[in-house]
Amino acid sequence: MTLLGAVGGVTAVPDARIGIDEVDVSSSEPVVDERTLLNVTVSNSGGSPAAANITSVRLYNAGEDGNPRDEATMVGGLSPGDTTDVALWTEFDEPGEYRLTVEVVADQEATGGEANGGTVTVTRDVIVDVQPVEVALDLRTRALAPEDLESDDDDQNAGGINVGGVGDLLGGGGGGLQAGGTDESDSESVESVDSPVAVTVVNTGTTTADRVSLTAVGTSVRGDRGENAASDDADPTTKVGPFVVENLAPGEERQVIIDLGPIDERLDVTVTAAFRADTDVRNERGADRTAESTVTYPTREGSPSVTDATIRTTDDGQVTVDANLGNAGTGELNGVVVSVTGTDGVEPTPVGQKYFIGTVSAGDFVAFDLQTVANASVADEVPIRIEYTERGVRYTETTTVALPEPDDESGSESGTVGTLGVISIVGVVGGTGVAIAGSVIRRRDV
Repeated sequence: MTLLGAVGGVTAVPDARIGIDEVDVSSSEPVVDERTLLNVTVSNSGGSPAAANITSVRLYNAGEDGNPRDEATMVGGLSPGDTTDVALWTEFDEPGEYRLTVEVVADQEATGGEANGGTVTVTRDVIVDVQPVEVALDLRTRALAPEDLESDDDDQNAGGINVGGVGDLLGGGGGGLQAGGTDESDSESVESVDSPVAVTVVNTGTTTADRVSLTAVGTSVRGDRGENAASDDADPTTKVGPFVVENLAPGEERQVIIDLGPIDERLDVTVTAAFRADTDVRNERGADRTAESTVTYPTREGSPSVTDATIRTTDDGQVTVDANLGNAGTGELNGVVVSVTGTDGVEPTPVGQKYFIGTVSAGDFVAFDLQTVANASVADEVPIRIEYTERGVRYTETTTVALPEPDDESGSESGTVGTLGVISIVGVVGGTGVAIAGSVIRRRDV
């Protein structure tokens, strides 16, 4: 916005010294179809010998004498040294630069025995740069763990939930209530969460986002549960919402937590924000605009890997695999069970003879051994199935260890570890660079 000419013009030369001190536009970059406020400050100079009555303040397109864009009448009187603010409204049909003229007309009080004090007309130009309408919401999602929201300070965080500046807890125990509410029922409803997802909604457009609501839909992650993995056209397994969120002005953001409720599988969660633009209201358009963001829940912090594998074979095809199951991740693995998966030339571990490892902490490893029968002329590797639980979700992954070459004369050889499926095989635990040595730890078969 640019102001031009403190006093663009004055008709007659009366005693009253009326001026337009300032023209403030409500937005530095108004957009098409947005109602724009121009606040006009009118003054009567302190050195003026007479009061004046402001009869009208008008807004025109510069250089045009037609109908004004807006007009305020009977504004009131100004004694010498007084000022007053007048609000004028307008909107623009097209983007671009507009030159507008503010005109103030005042009747001066008569002085010195004059019968008529005369009329004062003052103008001032202003340039407004109008932007095209851009309607856009940016949605950001982040998977959290329930413990991320735990707090020991119940005085500052309702129900022990530490939302860290996040406005609302939606779904699950939250029900869309204010997380910082003081009502007893509000506090009880947010004592715990099951599967929290942090959502940040940002208005990156040029107009207000109205009637914003959030819905979260989760479907099983394909491949996480072995043969029980969801198909590509799987129906949603979790849906929460819609939840109403406050309107967002351009540049504003709103942070909330959506609780997906209890889940027992890993989900691809799509959070959708439905909304309408402020300019849609006048067109009677519904909240049919959308923005989406996808996050996988829960996050996987454990990373199982088979390392330091030694393969022993006999002439009759008996194979023994001695190896370590390491956790190179940052999260704990629970209920770990390993077994041989049947494939061409390799027999699977019989029912009831899987090897139960149990818990493997982050950066730790546990030794195990498995037996199978393999036809070395058909198979060149043994698939090892790893089953484990992390954050209440059961996962299945498969890796392979290589069989010794069939022409080897030795009955005890070391094979190499290969990969099959999604697991990553490493030779060290974590990032410490410490080699994994053999271990004599043994666990029971299951």
